Amino acid sequence: MNLFGTDGIRGVANDDLTPEMAFKLGLALGLYVVPGGKVGVAKDTRASGDMLEAAVVAGLCASGCRAVTFGVLTTPGLAYLIRETRLDGGVMISASHNPGEFNGLKVFGPTGRKIDDSLEEKISAFILSDGKRAGRPTGNGVGRVTRAEGEVSRYVEFLSGIPRVSFSGLKVMVDCANGATGRLARQVWESLGARVKTLNSGGDGEMINFRCGSTHPEILAEKMKDEGFDVGFAHDGDGDRCIAVNSLGGVEDGDRIMGVMAKDMKERGHLNGNTVVGTVMSNLGLELYLTSLGIRFVRTAVGDRYVLDEMDRGGYSLGGEQSGHIIFRDITPTGDGIMTSLLLTEVLVRTGMKLEDLTAGIPSIPQVLLNIPVRDKTQAMASSTLKREMDEARAQLGGKGRVFVRPSGTEPVVRVMVEAPERETAQKWARRIAEVIRSAETEEDVGEKIG
Repeated sequence: MNLFGTDGIRGVANDDLTPEMAFKLGLALGLYVVPGGKVGVAKDTRASGDMLEAAVVAGLCASGCRAVTFGVLTTPGLAYLIRETRLDGGVMISASHNPGEFNGLKVFGPTGRKIDDSLEEKISAFILSDGKRAGRPTGNGVGRVTRAEGEVSRYVEFLSGIPRVSFSGLKVMVDCANGATGRLARQVWESLGARVKTLNSGGDGEMINFRCGSTHPEILAEKMKDEGFDVGFAHDGDGDRCIAVNSLGGVEDGDRIMGVMAKDMKERGHLNGNTVVGTVMSNLGLELYLTSLGIRFVRTAVGDRYVLDEMDRGGYSLGGEQSGHIIFRDITPTGDGIMTSLLLTEVLVRTGMKLEDLTAGIPSIPQVLLNIPVRDKTQAMASSTLKREMDEARAQLGGKGRVFVRPSGTEPVVRVMVEAPERETAQKWARRIAEVIRSAETEEDVGEKIG
Protein backbone atom coordinates (compact mmCIF):
# COMPACT_ATOMS: atom_id res chain seq x y z
CA MET A 1 0.00 0.00 0.00
CA ASN A 2 1.32 3.45 -0.96
CA LEU A 3 0.44 6.05 1.70
CA PHE A 4 1.44 8.87 -0.63
CA GLY A 5 -1.29 10.64 -2.60
CA THR A 6 -0.74 13.15 -5.39
CA ASP A 7 1.02 15.49 -2.97
CA GLY A 8 2.59 13.47 -0.18
CA ILE A 9 1.13 11.73 2.86
CA ARG A 10 -1.78 13.73 4.16
CA GLY A 11 -4.41 13.51 6.88
CA VAL A 12 -5.80 15.10 10.03
CA ALA A 13 -2.78 15.74 12.23
CA ASN A 14 -2.51 13.55 15.34
CA ASP A 15 -5.32 11.36 13.99
CA ASP A 16 -4.78 9.96 10.46
CA LEU A 17 -1.30 11.51 10.38
CA THR A 18 0.46 10.76 13.65
CA PRO A 19 3.87 11.77 15.01
CA GLU A 20 4.73 8.07 15.02
CA MET A 21 4.24 8.01 11.25
CA ALA A 22 6.35 11.14 10.88
CA PHE A 23 9.13 9.57 12.98
CA LYS A 24 9.10 6.40 10.86
CA LEU A 25 9.15 8.45 7.66
CA GLY A 26 12.27 10.26 8.85
CA LEU A 27 13.83 6.97 9.93
CA ALA A 28 13.04 5.25 6.62
CA LEU A 29 14.34 8.20 4.63
CA GLY A 30 17.64 8.09 6.49
CA LEU A 31 18.08 4.33 6.49
CA TYR A 32 16.99 3.44 2.97
CA VAL A 33 16.98 6.54 0.77
CA VAL A 34 19.85 8.83 1.83
CA PRO A 35 21.92 6.88 4.42
CA GLY A 36 24.11 9.23 6.42
CA GLY A 37 22.97 12.20 4.35
CA LYS A 38 21.84 15.75 5.12
CA VAL A 39 18.08 16.29 4.88
CA GLY A 40 16.30 19.63 4.97
CA VAL A 41 13.07 20.00 6.95
CA ALA A 42 10.61 22.89 6.65
CA LYS A 43 6.99 23.53 7.63
CA ASP A 44 4.14 25.92 7.06
CA THR A 45 2.42 27.76 9.92
CA ARG A 46 0.01 25.05 11.14
CA ALA A 47 -0.13 24.37 14.87
CA SER A 48 0.72 20.70 14.25
CA GLY A 49 3.86 21.64 12.32
CA ASP A 50 6.02 21.80 15.46
CA MET A 51 4.92 18.33 16.57
CA LEU A 52 5.49 16.71 13.19
CA GLU A 53 8.77 18.55 12.63
CA ALA A 54 10.11 17.22 15.94
CA ALA A 55 9.08 13.70 14.96
CA VAL A 56 10.59 13.83 11.46
CA VAL A 57 13.83 15.28 12.83
CA ALA A 58 13.98 12.60 15.53
CA GLY A 59 13.53 9.91 12.89
CA LEU A 60 16.27 11.36 10.71
CA CYS A 61 18.67 11.60 13.64
CA ALA A 62 17.81 8.06 14.74
CA SER A 63 18.83 6.87 11.27
CA GLY A 64 22.20 8.64 11.46
CA CYS A 65 21.25 11.49 9.12
CA ARG A 66 21.92 15.15 9.81
CA ALA A 67 18.72 17.19 9.87
CA VAL A 68 18.83 20.78 8.61
CA THR A 69 15.78 22.74 9.76
CA PHE A 70 14.61 25.89 7.95
CA GLY A 71 11.60 26.70 10.12
CA VAL A 72 8.57 28.21 8.38
CA LEU A 73 9.16 28.21 4.63
CA THR A 74 7.21 27.63 1.42
CA THR A 75 7.36 24.28 -0.35
CA PRO A 76 9.12 25.81 -3.39
CA GLY A 77 11.47 27.59 -0.99
CA LEU A 78 12.53 24.27 0.51
CA ALA A 79 12.93 22.73 -2.96
CA TYR A 80 15.17 25.64 -3.96
CA LEU A 81 17.32 25.46 -0.82
CA ILE A 82 17.74 21.69 -1.16
CA ARG A 83 19.43 22.35 -4.50
CA GLU A 84 21.21 25.53 -3.47
CA THR A 85 22.72 24.15 -0.25
CA ARG A 86 23.38 20.72 -1.79
CA LEU A 87 21.29 18.64 0.55
CA ASP A 88 20.53 15.00 -0.11
CA GLY A 89 16.78 15.44 0.25
CA GLY A 90 14.06 17.19 2.15
CA VAL A 91 10.75 16.86 3.98
CA MET A 92 8.10 19.55 3.75
CA ILE A 93 5.50 19.49 6.52
CA SER A 94 2.37 21.01 5.02
CA ALA A 95 -1.13 20.19 3.82
CA SER A 96 -0.91 22.91 1.19
CA HIS A 97 -4.42 24.33 0.55
CA ASN A 98 -6.22 22.00 3.00
CA PRO A 99 -7.85 23.24 6.24
CA GLY A 100 -5.75 23.80 9.34
CA GLU A 101 -6.53 20.51 11.07
CA PHE A 102 -4.85 18.65 8.20
CA ASN A 103 -1.13 18.32 7.70
CA GLY A 104 1.12 16.44 5.34
CA LEU A 105 4.59 15.10 4.62
CA LYS A 106 6.12 15.75 1.20
CA VAL A 107 9.47 14.13 0.43
CA PHE A 108 12.02 15.56 -2.00
CA GLY A 109 15.20 14.22 -3.52
CA PRO A 110 18.51 16.10 -4.02
CA THR A 111 17.24 17.93 -7.13
CA GLY A 112 14.32 19.44 -5.24
CA ARG A 113 11.84 17.14 -7.00
CA LYS A 114 9.43 14.80 -5.29
CA ILE A 115 10.72 11.24 -4.95
CA ASP A 116 9.47 8.61 -7.38
CA ASP A 117 6.78 5.99 -6.79
CA SER A 118 9.20 3.19 -5.95
CA LEU A 119 10.75 5.15 -3.08
CA GLU A 120 7.31 6.23 -1.87
CA GLU A 121 6.26 2.58 -1.74
CA LYS A 122 9.43 1.63 0.13
CA ILE A 123 8.85 4.33 2.74
CA SER A 124 5.14 3.44 2.98
CA ALA A 125 5.96 -0.22 3.59
CA PHE A 126 8.31 0.74 6.42
CA ILE A 127 5.78 3.09 8.02
CA LEU A 128 3.14 0.35 7.94
CA SER A 129 5.54 -2.23 9.41
CA ASP A 130 6.53 -2.53 13.07
CA GLY A 131 9.89 -0.94 12.24
CA LYS A 132 11.83 -3.38 14.39
CA ARG A 133 13.98 -4.63 11.53
CA ALA A 134 15.70 -1.27 11.22
CA GLY A 135 19.35 -1.31 12.27
CA ARG A 136 19.82 2.01 14.05
CA PRO A 137 23.18 3.61 14.91
CA THR A 138 24.15 4.33 18.48
CA GLY A 139 26.58 6.61 20.28
CA ASN A 140 28.26 9.13 18.02
CA GLY A 141 26.59 7.48 15.04
CA VAL A 142 23.25 9.20 15.59
CA GLY A 143 22.48 12.34 13.62
CA ARG A 144 22.60 15.95 14.76
CA VAL A 145 20.44 18.98 13.99
CA THR A 146 21.52 22.21 12.30
CA ARG A 147 19.23 25.26 12.48
CA ALA A 148 19.41 27.08 9.16
CA GLU A 149 16.59 29.62 9.27
CA GLY A 150 19.02 32.30 8.06
CA GLU A 151 19.36 30.53 4.73
CA VAL A 152 15.82 31.61 3.82
CA SER A 153 17.24 34.98 2.76
CA ARG A 154 18.93 33.20 -0.18
CA TYR A 155 15.52 32.17 -1.43
CA VAL A 156 14.23 35.75 -1.14
CA GLU A 157 17.23 36.96 -3.16
CA PHE A 158 16.55 34.31 -5.80
CA LEU A 159 12.94 35.44 -6.21
CA SER A 160 13.87 39.11 -6.25
CA GLY A 161 16.29 38.46 -9.09
CA ILE A 162 13.71 36.87 -11.41
CA PRO A 163 11.96 39.95 -12.91
CA ARG A 164 13.97 41.91 -15.47
CA VAL A 165 11.93 45.08 -15.00
CA SER A 166 11.27 47.47 -12.13
CA PHE A 167 7.97 47.32 -10.27
CA SER A 168 8.44 50.83 -8.93
CA GLY A 169 5.12 52.51 -8.16
CA LEU A 170 3.06 49.39 -8.85
CA LYS A 171 0.33 48.75 -6.27
CA VAL A 172 0.08 45.04 -5.44
CA MET A 173 -2.13 43.24 -2.94
CA VAL A 174 -1.21 39.74 -1.75
CA ASP A 175 -3.36 37.30 0.23
CA CYS A 176 -0.95 35.02 2.08
CA ALA A 177 -3.63 32.58 3.40
CA ASN A 178 -2.12 32.87 6.91
CA GLY A 179 0.53 30.51 5.64
CA ALA A 180 4.18 30.28 4.71
CA THR A 181 4.27 33.23 2.26
CA GLY A 182 3.35 35.63 5.06
CA ARG A 183 6.89 36.66 5.92
CA LEU A 184 8.30 36.32 2.40
CA ALA A 185 5.92 38.07 0.04
CA ARG A 186 6.35 41.56 1.44
CA GLN A 187 10.15 41.27 1.40
CA VAL A 188 10.20 40.22 -2.24
CA TRP A 189 7.74 42.80 -3.57
CA GLU A 190 9.28 45.70 -1.63
CA SER A 191 12.76 44.76 -2.85
CA LEU A 192 11.42 45.24 -6.40
CA GLY A 193 9.99 48.68 -5.69
CA ALA A 194 6.30 47.78 -5.50
CA ARG A 195 3.86 49.24 -3.02
CA VAL A 196 2.50 46.08 -1.43
CA LYS A 197 -0.35 45.37 0.94
CA THR A 198 -0.55 41.89 2.44
CA LEU A 199 -3.71 40.24 3.73
CA ASN A 200 -3.92 37.24 6.05
CA SER A 201 -0.20 37.28 6.69
CA GLY A 202 -0.38 36.18 10.32
CA GLY A 203 2.15 33.58 11.28
CA ASP A 204 0.40 31.55 14.00
CA GLY A 205 -1.32 29.27 11.49
CA GLU A 206 -4.58 28.99 13.39
CA MET A 207 -6.52 30.43 10.44
CA ILE A 208 -4.44 28.95 7.62
CA ASN A 209 -6.51 28.71 4.40
CA PHE A 210 -9.64 29.63 6.35
CA ARG A 211 -11.84 31.73 4.05
CA CYS A 212 -8.78 33.24 2.45
CA GLY A 213 -5.96 32.56 0.01
CA SER A 214 -6.11 30.73 -3.31
CA THR A 215 -9.16 28.65 -2.34
CA HIS A 216 -11.16 31.81 -1.54
CA PRO A 217 -9.92 34.48 -3.98
CA GLU A 218 -13.24 36.28 -3.73
CA ILE A 219 -12.01 37.83 -0.48
CA LEU A 220 -9.04 39.42 -2.24
CA ALA A 221 -11.25 40.36 -5.20
CA GLU A 222 -13.60 42.35 -2.97
CA LYS A 223 -10.67 44.23 -1.42
CA MET A 224 -9.21 44.95 -4.86
CA LYS A 225 -12.43 46.55 -6.07
CA ASP A 226 -12.55 48.84 -3.05
CA GLU A 227 -8.92 49.96 -2.83
CA GLY A 228 -7.71 50.58 -6.39
CA PHE A 229 -4.72 48.24 -6.65
CA ASP A 230 -3.13 47.33 -10.00
CA VAL A 231 -3.10 43.57 -9.46
CA GLY A 232 -3.56 41.07 -6.66
CA PHE A 233 -2.39 37.54 -5.91
CA ALA A 234 -3.71 34.83 -3.61
CA HIS A 235 -1.48 32.01 -2.39
CA ASP A 236 -2.16 28.84 -0.41
CA GLY A 237 -0.76 27.59 2.87
CA ASP A 238 2.58 26.35 1.53
CA GLY A 239 2.97 28.93 -1.23
CA ASP A 240 3.05 26.73 -4.33
CA ARG A 241 -0.18 28.16 -5.78
CA CYS A 242 -1.08 31.51 -7.25
CA ILE A 243 -4.50 32.83 -8.25
CA ALA A 244 -4.53 36.37 -9.70
CA VAL A 245 -7.10 39.14 -9.36
CA ASN A 246 -7.23 41.94 -11.93
CA SER A 247 -7.68 45.63 -11.17
CA LEU A 248 -11.47 45.35 -11.64
CA GLY A 249 -11.73 42.58 -9.05
CA GLY A 250 -12.02 39.76 -11.58
CA VAL A 251 -10.52 36.41 -10.56
CA GLU A 252 -7.98 34.93 -12.99
CA ASP A 253 -7.31 31.27 -12.23
CA GLY A 254 -4.31 29.14 -13.16
CA ASP A 255 -5.66 28.36 -16.63
CA ARG A 256 -5.97 32.04 -17.49
CA ILE A 257 -2.54 32.82 -16.06
CA MET A 258 -1.09 30.07 -18.26
CA GLY A 259 -2.87 31.56 -21.26
CA VAL A 260 -1.22 34.94 -20.70
CA MET A 261 2.18 33.44 -20.04
CA ALA A 262 2.01 31.07 -23.04
CA LYS A 263 1.27 33.90 -25.46
CA ASP A 264 4.08 36.03 -24.04
CA MET A 265 6.59 33.18 -23.99
CA LYS A 266 5.72 32.19 -27.57
CA GLU A 267 6.20 35.76 -28.78
CA ARG A 268 9.60 35.94 -27.10
CA GLY A 269 10.71 32.50 -28.29
CA HIS A 270 10.69 30.96 -24.80
CA LEU A 271 7.87 28.42 -25.22
CA ASN A 272 9.77 25.18 -25.74
CA GLY A 273 8.13 22.81 -28.18
CA ASN A 274 5.38 25.36 -28.76
CA THR A 275 3.47 23.34 -26.14
CA VAL A 276 1.71 23.94 -22.83
CA VAL A 277 0.95 21.10 -20.41
CA GLY A 278 -2.29 21.20 -18.41
CA THR A 279 -4.51 18.62 -16.75
CA VAL A 280 -7.85 16.96 -17.39
CA MET A 281 -9.38 19.66 -15.16
CA SER A 282 -8.12 22.57 -17.26
CA ASN A 283 -10.94 24.58 -18.81
CA LEU A 284 -11.72 23.84 -22.43
CA GLY A 285 -11.51 27.59 -23.03
CA LEU A 286 -7.76 27.53 -22.41
CA GLU A 287 -7.30 24.76 -24.97
CA LEU A 288 -9.36 26.67 -27.56
CA TYR A 289 -7.39 29.86 -26.90
CA LEU A 290 -4.01 28.19 -27.21
CA THR A 291 -5.08 26.40 -30.38
CA SER A 292 -6.06 29.76 -31.89
CA LEU A 293 -2.49 30.92 -31.24
CA GLY A 294 -1.03 27.81 -32.85
CA ILE A 295 0.06 26.41 -29.48
CA ARG A 296 -0.31 22.71 -28.71
CA PHE A 297 -2.05 21.79 -25.45
CA VAL A 298 -1.38 18.46 -23.70
CA ARG A 299 -3.45 17.16 -20.77
CA THR A 300 -2.28 14.91 -17.93
CA ALA A 301 -3.81 13.45 -14.79
CA VAL A 302 -4.35 15.90 -11.94
CA GLY A 303 -1.22 16.56 -9.88
CA ASP A 304 1.88 18.65 -10.41
CA ARG A 305 4.07 15.53 -10.54
CA TYR A 306 2.21 14.31 -13.64
CA VAL A 307 2.45 17.73 -15.26
CA LEU A 308 6.19 17.83 -14.58
CA ASP A 309 6.69 14.28 -15.88
CA GLU A 310 5.09 15.27 -19.20
CA MET A 311 7.14 18.48 -19.32
CA ASP A 312 10.31 16.45 -18.78
CA ARG A 313 9.40 14.00 -21.52
CA GLY A 314 8.86 16.74 -24.08
CA GLY A 315 11.32 19.31 -22.77
CA TYR A 316 8.45 21.79 -22.36
CA SER A 317 8.86 25.02 -20.43
CA LEU A 318 5.33 25.83 -19.22
CA GLY A 319 2.71 23.70 -17.51
CA GLY A 320 0.33 23.77 -14.60
CA GLU A 321 -3.08 23.40 -13.09
CA GLN A 322 -6.26 25.44 -12.91
CA SER A 323 -5.73 25.63 -9.14
CA GLY A 324 -2.79 27.97 -9.70
CA HIS A 325 0.03 25.45 -9.39
CA ILE A 326 2.16 26.54 -12.35
CA ILE A 327 5.61 25.27 -13.34
CA PHE A 328 8.20 27.26 -15.27
CA ARG A 329 10.52 24.33 -15.86
CA ASP A 330 13.41 26.38 -17.30
CA ILE A 331 13.65 28.20 -13.96
CA THR A 332 12.66 25.59 -11.38
CA PRO A 333 11.01 22.14 -11.41
CA THR A 334 8.42 23.07 -8.77
CA GLY A 335 5.37 25.27 -8.78
CA ASP A 336 6.09 28.52 -6.95
CA GLY A 337 3.24 30.91 -6.21
CA ILE A 338 5.38 33.98 -5.57
CA MET A 339 7.48 33.33 -8.66
CA THR A 340 4.34 32.96 -10.79
CA SER A 341 3.05 36.29 -9.51
CA LEU A 342 6.37 37.99 -10.34
CA LEU A 343 6.55 36.60 -13.87
CA LEU A 344 2.94 37.56 -14.61
CA THR A 345 3.50 41.06 -13.25
CA GLU A 346 6.59 41.37 -15.44
CA VAL A 347 4.34 40.79 -18.48
CA LEU A 348 2.00 43.55 -17.26
CA VAL A 349 4.86 46.01 -16.88
CA ARG A 350 6.59 45.06 -20.14
CA THR A 351 3.41 45.32 -22.21
CA GLY A 352 1.94 48.28 -20.34
CA MET A 353 -1.39 46.43 -20.23
CA LYS A 354 -3.77 45.59 -17.41
CA LEU A 355 -4.36 41.95 -16.55
CA GLU A 356 -8.03 42.14 -17.53
CA ASP A 357 -6.97 43.26 -21.02
CA LEU A 358 -4.46 40.43 -21.38
CA THR A 359 -7.04 37.80 -20.44
CA ALA A 360 -9.93 39.33 -22.42
CA GLY A 361 -9.41 36.99 -25.36
CA ILE A 362 -9.34 33.78 -23.29
CA PRO A 363 -12.78 32.16 -23.36
CA SER A 364 -14.08 30.46 -20.25
CA ILE A 365 -16.43 27.56 -20.93
CA PRO A 366 -18.99 27.28 -18.09
CA GLN A 367 -17.50 24.80 -15.65
CA VAL A 368 -19.00 23.55 -12.40
CA LEU A 369 -16.79 21.93 -9.77
CA LEU A 370 -18.25 20.13 -6.75
CA ASN A 371 -16.43 18.38 -3.89
CA ILE A 372 -18.42 15.51 -2.37
CA PRO A 373 -17.22 14.22 1.04
CA VAL A 374 -16.97 10.42 1.18
CA ARG A 375 -15.60 7.83 3.57
CA ASP A 376 -14.22 5.47 0.93
CA LYS A 377 -13.07 7.11 -2.30
CA THR A 378 -12.31 3.79 -4.02
CA GLN A 379 -15.76 2.40 -3.26
CA ALA A 380 -17.45 5.62 -4.39
CA MET A 381 -15.64 5.54 -7.73
CA ALA A 382 -16.51 1.87 -8.29
CA SER A 383 -20.27 2.52 -8.27
CA SER A 384 -22.01 1.20 -11.39
CA THR A 385 -24.77 3.78 -10.88
CA LEU A 386 -22.17 6.55 -11.00
CA LYS A 387 -20.78 5.17 -14.25
CA ARG A 388 -24.27 5.07 -15.82
CA GLU A 389 -24.99 8.66 -14.77
CA MET A 390 -21.67 9.87 -16.21
CA ASP A 391 -22.31 8.01 -19.47
CA GLU A 392 -25.76 9.57 -19.76
CA ALA A 393 -24.34 13.05 -19.10
CA ARG A 394 -21.71 12.61 -21.80
CA ALA A 395 -24.28 11.34 -24.26
CA GLN A 396 -26.57 14.30 -23.58
CA LEU A 397 -23.72 16.80 -23.94
CA GLY A 398 -22.89 15.23 -27.29
CA GLY A 399 -19.27 16.30 -27.50
CA LYS A 400 -20.02 19.92 -26.60
CA GLY A 401 -18.92 19.53 -23.01
CA ARG A 402 -16.89 17.38 -20.66
CA VAL A 403 -17.60 15.26 -17.58
CA PHE A 404 -14.84 14.27 -15.21
CA VAL A 405 -15.10 12.61 -11.79
CA ARG A 406 -12.06 11.73 -9.72
CA PRO A 407 -11.07 10.97 -6.12
CA SER A 408 -9.03 13.74 -4.54
CA GLY A 409 -5.41 12.85 -3.96
CA THR A 410 -5.25 15.00 -0.81
CA GLU A 411 -8.71 15.02 0.83
CA PRO A 412 -11.53 12.53 1.61
CA VAL A 413 -13.68 13.84 -1.23
CA VAL A 414 -14.67 12.94 -4.78
CA ARG A 415 -14.39 15.86 -7.19
CA VAL A 416 -17.04 16.31 -9.88
CA MET A 417 -16.36 18.57 -12.87
CA VAL A 418 -18.83 19.27 -15.68
CA GLU A 419 -18.35 21.66 -18.59
CA ALA A 420 -21.20 22.61 -20.93
CA PRO A 421 -22.11 25.44 -23.33
CA GLU A 422 -24.59 26.78 -20.74
CA ARG A 423 -23.91 27.05 -17.01
CA GLU A 424 -27.39 25.77 -16.17
CA THR A 425 -26.68 22.54 -18.05
CA ALA A 426 -23.32 22.09 -16.33
CA GLN A 427 -24.92 22.71 -12.93
CA LYS A 428 -27.73 20.24 -13.63
CA TRP A 429 -25.42 17.37 -14.51
CA ALA A 430 -22.89 18.15 -11.75
CA ARG A 431 -25.67 18.09 -9.16
CA ARG A 432 -27.14 14.86 -10.54
CA ILE A 433 -23.76 13.13 -10.44
CA ALA A 434 -23.06 14.50 -6.95
CA GLU A 435 -26.42 13.17 -5.73
CA VAL A 436 -25.57 9.70 -7.02
CA ILE A 437 -22.35 9.77 -4.99
CA ARG A 438 -24.16 11.02 -1.87
CA SER A 439 -26.90 8.41 -2.27
CA ALA A 440 -24.32 5.63 -2.38
CA GLU A 441 -22.95 6.86 0.96
CA THR A 442 -26.46 6.92 2.45
CA GLU A 443 -27.25 3.43 1.16
CA GLU A 444 -24.08 2.13 2.78
CA ASP A 445 -25.14 3.68 6.12
CA VAL A 446 -28.56 1.98 5.88
CA GLY A 447 -26.92 -1.34 5.04
CA GLU A 448 -24.63 -1.06 8.04
CA LYS A 449 -27.56 -0.30 10.38
CA ILE A 450 -29.67 -3.16 9.04
CA GLY A 451 -26.77 -5.58 9.30
